[in-house]
Amino acid sequence: MAIGSGRRPDAPSTEPVHASKRSGKAWRVALAVGVAAGAGIGAAVAVLAAGSPAAHHRSGVAKNPAPAVSAPPTTSAVAALAAAVTMSPSSGATRVAPDATVTVSAGSGQLTSVTVATAGGHPLAGSLDAAGTRWTSTGPLAPSSTYRITAVVTGRSGATATRVSSFSTLTPTALVGVGLWPDSGLTVGVGQPIVLTFTQPIITPSARTGLLSHLHLAMSEPVAVGAYWFSDYELHLRPRDFWPAHEKIFFSDDLAGWNAGSGEWGQGSGSVSFAIGDSRISTANLVTHEMTVTLNGKVVATYPISAGNDQYPTMDGTHIVLDRQSVVRMDSATVGIPVDSPNGYDELVYWDVHISDSGEYVHAAPWSVGAQGNTNVSHGCINISPANAKQFFNFSRVGDVVKVINGPRKPVATDHGVADWSTAQWSQMTPIPVSQQR
Repeated sequence: MAIGSGRRPDAPSTEPVHASKRSGKAWRVALAVGVAAGAGIGAAVAVLAAGSPAAHHRSGVAKNPAPAVSAPPTTSAVAALAAAVTMSPSSGATRVAPDATVTVSAGSGQLTSVTVATAGGHPLAGSLDAAGTRWTSTGPLAPSSTYRITAVVTGRSGATATRVSSFSTLTPTALVGVGLWPDSGLTVGVGQPIVLTFTQPIITPSARTGLLSHLHLAMSEPVAVGAYWFSDYELHLRPRDFWPAHEKIFFSDDLAGWNAGSGEWGQGSGSVSFAIGDSRISTANLVTHEMTVTLNGKVVATYPISAGNDQYPTMDGTHIVLDRQSVVRMDSATVGIPVDSPNGYDELVYWDVHISDSGEYVHAAPWSVGAQGNTNVSHGCINISPANAKQFFNFSRVGDVVKVINGPRKPVATDHGVADWSTAQWSQMTPIPVSQQR
């Protein structure tokens, strides 16, 4: 009925509508609801202001007709608008990889709304281009999930159509997580690498290469940093030279969307921030039987030592301090020497600074004081006097450097104590981007 007429729509007119009241403009609201035919195409509603000549004729107005307007969009026009929206992955797709990119494109009109979310309501991040015709995801997909895409497109006429689609992602054979070392808040020595330890072996070259884009490293004063695989489970990062003293390091990972190979995919994220302390570098010379200790480049101590004997030589190379303990029970059976043999031992040893996986320590050895400074008599450890051992123990931190020189035993590539600085070559490492953060 005519708006504001105050009578039933079928009642005859008893009062003419004068031009002085309406100025020749009779406005009506025409509501056109187009229901798209076809799966996934929603309804489009167009609200139009229209002047109807028929209304003027019925109300007795014979002059000053309302301006002509276009007709509301037809059902077929709305359906065509929706049909021109394309989505990838396609509707009904299964086993979609978590690193797949989701796109929504409008072949006609502009996208006014795009949402992509899991059945649980977790949205997928994305962005719309400047033209408003293409939406692209900017984040990874969750594995073992069903996603629903809802896109709203508006045509030039003002007609609106909605298109809906869904797809599901694959289920990995395993999810791969990672642990980080050093822990946040620690202050470590200049030789300490950043160590990533994975829950599954990472074997394929593509998985190893792809991982790097999921790692982020920042430093207060950036230097060149490289990465190498210590083993199938461990990735190590270190600078070309030792870390600068007093450096601040910020490291994070986000494994979502990482193809770890063999049907496995990354999961989870983590971050650590730690500091590099003073530069503590000691050098144990197995020929002169002395260990020189430096702090930020200055010699602060020189200790007489007794290193490994000819049968059990101390491993050569640049070691790092793995840990330190005030007392360790040392059992020769753990390194293949029977306790009841002539070379066997089982005793408590004090002020222990651990420098290799093979059980080498710098420690107190009151039994070999007479040999310290002149003869190598140990089973591989670096013996120093109890007083010197306590002093060195209190001086040392995890990641400090202990160089062992002039020994006959070569460093072992699988030993955490020596691998990073003795066998891992900088020229074979993969450069890691480093940003600045203070």
